[in-house]
Amino acid sequence: MKNTRKIFWFHFLLLTLVINFSCENSDNKTDNPDSVKEKTKAKIDSTQWLKESRGIRDILEDENGNLWFSSPDYIAKFDGKEMYYFSENDGLNISGNIQEDKNGSIWIENGFQAFKCDGERFSEERLDSITGSDGLWIQRGLNPSDTAFVLPGLYEINQNTTNFHPLPIDSSNYNKFLHLPSTKAILGKDSTLWFGTMNKVYGFKNNKFLSIGREEMGRQDDERQMGIRGIFIDSKGILWMADNGAGVFTYNDGKIENFTKKHLLDEGDTDGNTLHRAFSIAEDSEGNMWFGTVYSGIWMYNPKTNKFLNFSKDDGVMSDNIWTIYKAKNNELLFAGESPGAVYVFNGKTFKRKY
Repeated sequence: MKNTRKIFWFHFLLLTLVINFSCENSDNKTDNPDSVKEKTKAKIDSTQWLKESRGIRDILEDENGNLWFSSPDYIAKFDGKEMYYFSENDGLNISGNIQEDKNGSIWIENGFQAFKCDGERFSEERLDSITGSDGLWIQRGLNPSDTAFVLPGLYEINQNTTNFHPLPIDSSNYNKFLHLPSTKAILGKDSTLWFGTMNKVYGFKNNKFLSIGREEMGRQDDERQMGIRGIFIDSKGILWMADNGAGVFTYNDGKIENFTKKHLLDEGDTDGNTLHRAFSIAEDSEGNMWFGTVYSGIWMYNPKTNKFLNFSKDDGVMSDNIWTIYKAKNNELLFAGESPGAVYVFNGKTFKRKY
């Protein structure tokens, strides 16, 4: 009988302790809602974020859906699950423009060297004798360290041949910096191939060059330095040019227009952000034009309403310079910048870092 009573009191005391503990825990939840929020708050998933770098300069989505990123510090590939980095250990000792030929091979080129990826490693290929590739156009620039003059131009690479097309410049009077390659070559709707150097945009068709520079842009009296940083062909076939000096220009049916000046967004036109230091241009699936700048965030222009929106750090654009804007196959725009080196997406209201 005594043992039975002892067992009863033991279970009674144990039950009392459990109830008291539960009540205290319940009171804590009621009195400290912030602590609950802290425990249940979702953590930021940064596993897809790119390693720190001096900026993301180029993006390409290959035929298999892999995303490639180029920075001065590395080349990275994201296969949808993991990020892979390529360096000298993988046969690659440069960074630069990313291209994919018609055979599905990935190329990294900077105007002086070109490297081809076999899937796992890179190997250097001579610019003047590339074979086994098709659909590549690679600029040859003037290396500032070269003492001898080497004519800049454009390599046209087909399956079995490599043809070089020299730029129409005077070899006796040149500035190496002015002819430094600044953009990849892109094909217009009229089969004109467009590409940029620091001081001009060139069009190439039927073995002839068309050049758009300071004079054609009406910048003869503008002492600011030229700096062609981005070119883009929109859905209407209009060529857009980003000049890190005077802003955005368009070329359509032989007519050149200073888009930045037209919309009063040049330096001195406004006390706030401007569009005179443009670096990148793209068009979204709704026909809106997007512009990346230095120190003035990201601009969106709606041609239907003729209205602009400007997004800065308060809107999630943390990078000082938006180097490139790339449209992925799912129509998502990827905005790549430096300081910090990051890739952002727009959610309809603000920008969020994705890579």
